[in-house]
Amino acid sequence: MQWLIVVLCAFGLVSCSGFGTQKITVSEETRAEARAQVPCIVVLPVIADVQSDESMTYDKAADLEKGAAYMDQQLADALKGRNHLRLLTQRQLTSLLPNDEFARSALLSRIGSELKCNAVLETMLSAYVQRVGGEYGADSPASARFSMKLYNTADASVIWSATFSETQQSLLSNIMSAHKYGLKWLTVEELVTMGINEKVEQCPYF
Repeated sequence: MQWLIVVLCAFGLVSCSGFGTQKITVSEETRAEARAQVPCIVVLPVIADVQSDESMTYDKAADLEKGAAYMDQQLADALKGRNHLRLLTQRQLTSLLPNDEFARSALLSRIGSELKCNAVLETMLSAYVQRVGGEYGADSPASARFSMKLYNTADASVIWSATFSETQQSLLSNIMSAHKYGLKWLTVEELVTMGINEKVEQCPYF
């Protein structure tokens, strides 16, 4: 009981102090300027990064593929109603792949010429680990890591980039986690959704 009182008091102090509430916000003026420069963006299917990790196992790769499919759905929801964005399916992307499918610049150039868009968003998921346990008593937390890059189709330069890398920490190890996540352990799906919404809001081109 005493432990619970300490936790609740600490959570109240964090909430009242305003710590952890600062967010990167983009003004409407900045968004308007950015969209004038980049009026059309193609959003590629999320890539499951199964090659960069030497310790990659079949199960890890399967989890990444599952996570990439989930992120595709969440990105579609987060970007809904933004008419300057065009989301490609995997089949549509395959039809646009150049002979050298690993040549990013060739793919970007082809997308630019055939779809008449100025930029391409590439999202790569490199960690997707589900929590072990329940929402109020997890043995290990959810963990997720992904990167987003917005490329200019004309010269393959990076216009904007962001990285999300989170492993939820317990309230006792990091008091600020209570303000960010609440008093429960998130699933990896909830963690990823939070990350996507956060990055979409931070990008002026969206």
